Amino acid sequence: MAGEIHADARGAEGDRKTRLILQEQQASRLRSSNFPGLKLRNPSWDMLVALLAAKRNGTQLSMSDLCLMCDAPESTALRLIHQLREKGYAEMVPDRSDRRRTRVSLTRMGEAQFDAYLDKMGPA
Repeated sequence: MAGEIHADARGAEGDRKTRLILQEQQASRLRSSNFPGLKLRNPSWDMLVALLAAKRNGTQLSMSDLCLMCDAPESTALRLIHQLREKGYAEMVPDRSDRRRTRVSLTRMGEAQFDAYLDKMGPA
């Protein structure tokens, strides 16, 4: 699935961060599936985690991908994507193969903020 991280060869610290990111993704899904009818997900956070996973996998997500992943109405999701861009966490670039689509990726600042966050978390 787009926006999910796969194991890579970044060494022990990269593996630890990969496990932490996977745990974040799994915890979000688990909360939603165990409490049906409640909105326990945070769309902005879900987008950031998906963008980090995509960056670590060397890919970019489409705006449509992010809208679907964040479990929010499309208008809300689009507003959140633009907020992430305005705050410097995400960047939007036209798709090279399809000009109608826009790709979204995590900026260097966004990745650095995530690294700082993951550094503060305990061992995975």
